[in-house]
Amino acid sequence: MARIVAYIDHRLGDPDLCPPSIAAAHYLSIRGLYRMFEARGVSAARFIRSRRLERCRAELVSPSMAGVPVGVIAQRWGFRSCSHFSRVFLEEYGESPAAYRKRWAESAAA
Repeated sequence: MARIVAYIDHRLGDPDLCPPSIAAAHYLSIRGLYRMFEARGVSAARFIRSRRLERCRAELVSPSMAGVPVGVIAQRWGFRSCSHFSRVFLEEYGESPAAYRKRWAESAAA
């Protein structure tokens, strides 16, 4: 499992990263891969999305990334569209990426 997680982390920026490509790279059946993630209490696709969101969130609050547009950050971490990224970010963190970034910038300035 550690090898699979490392593989995922190394390829998060690839928008084509998906359970079938991960299974193929590790000579597993897709069902076998799904079972491995089910044992962790999460689906493989949800795990990938969560990792991508974590990376995006970290960059949104990083002072060195302050001038980088939200859409560019989303694309760097494998999201194909800014609108999809915004929807899943809102679902996960309870606010839009822009609002999240602004709140963190304001709290850092205070």
